[in-house]
Amino acid sequence: MELLEAKKQVIKAGIELSESGLIARTWGNVSCRTDEDHFAITASGRNYLTLTEDEVIEVSMEDLSYEGDIKPSSENKLHREVYRIRPDVNFVIHTHQSNASAVAAMGLPGVKFDKDYPGIGHFVLVAEYGLPGTKKLCKNTAKTVNEYDSKAVIMSNHGALCYGESYEEAFEIARTLEEACGKFLESIGVPAWKEQSAADADASADAQESADEPIWNDDPAIMKYMNARDVLKPHLDDFAQLAGPSLKIIDQDDKKADKLIEKAIAEGHPLLVRGKGALCAAEERGDAEALSIVIEKNCRAALAAIGGKPINHVECVLMRQIYLNKYSKQSKK
Repeated sequence: MELLEAKKQVIKAGIELSESGLIARTWGNVSCRTDEDHFAITASGRNYLTLTEDEVIEVSMEDLSYEGDIKPSSENKLHREVYRIRPDVNFVIHTHQSNASAVAAMGLPGVKFDKDYPGIGHFVLVAEYGLPGTKKLCKNTAKTVNEYDSKAVIMSNHGALCYGESYEEAFEIARTLEEACGKFLESIGVPAWKEQSAADADASADAQESADEPIWNDDPAIMKYMNARDVLKPHLDDFAQLAGPSLKIIDQDDKKADKLIEKAIAEGHPLLVRGKGALCAAEERGDAEALSIVIEKNCRAALAAIGGKPINHVECVLMRQIYLNKYSKQSKK
C-alpha cells in the first residue's frame, strides 16, 4: 500500500475508534503495513481525533528505524512482531477497550465465549502481563499471537490487540471482541460497557463540554464496586497511570464528605463517593474526562477480577511517574 494511503487509513481508524469508544485520548495505537519491509504507525502520545499525516510514522521492519523528530508509538515492536508472525495481516489495532480490559484483569489464560464469533472463534487467549512499552510485554503478547489462529489477543491487565487483512476487518474484530467480552462479563454478573450510538455520543459530549461543574460518573460498574469495597486499586495500566496506586472510597453521608469533595474539586484530584459515584476532577477538563473513563473501566475490571490480583504497587508507582513526566505532556500537544 502507498504510504500516503496507509497514513490516511490509520488516521481514519483512530477517529472511528475514538468515536466508537474503543479508543480514548492517546491510549492504544494503530498501524498499517505499507510493504514487506515497513509499516506506518501512530506517533507516541498523540490524540487520535486531531492526528495528522505527519504524526503517522513509517517504521522499518528490520531495525525499527524511522525518519524525522516525531517518535512512533512505543509499542512499535509489538506491531512488527504481529506482521512477522502473520503475513496475512496488514492492519493492527491495539486498544484499551472497556469489556476486553475487564476480562484482561481476571487472571485467566483464556476465555471461552457463548458462541463462535467471526475472526475470533469461541475462545480468546490472554497474554501474560508486561509493563507498557517493555520487551516483556512484546514477547508475551507475540508468543500468544503465535499460539492460536485468531485475530484477537487480550493483554493481561492492559487491553486488547486486534488485527486483520484490512482496516475494515481489524476494526470489526475490535468491535466483535468487545461484544463477546461484554456478554461474558454479564454472564458472571459484571455490568458490561455498551457502545453508544453516534447521536448519544454527540449529546453526551456536548453536555460535558457545556458543564461548568466537575464530572460525576455513576455507571453501574462504579456503583456496584463501591457497594462492596472501601478502596479501588489498579487492575489496569491506564488507571495506575492516571489515578495512581489507589483511590479511597468515602460514604456520601460521612460528616467529612462535603469537605473532602470540596477539597478534591479545588485540588483537582478524583474521589470515589459511595452512593453518588466517581468524582472526576482534574486541572484540565480533558484530564477529568479521561479519569472518568479509566475509573469506570477499572471498577469493571476489579469486579471481574475474581482470580486476578491488582497490579504490583511498585509498578503502579513507576507507571504513574512515567505518565506524569512524559505522556501527560505529550497528550496536551
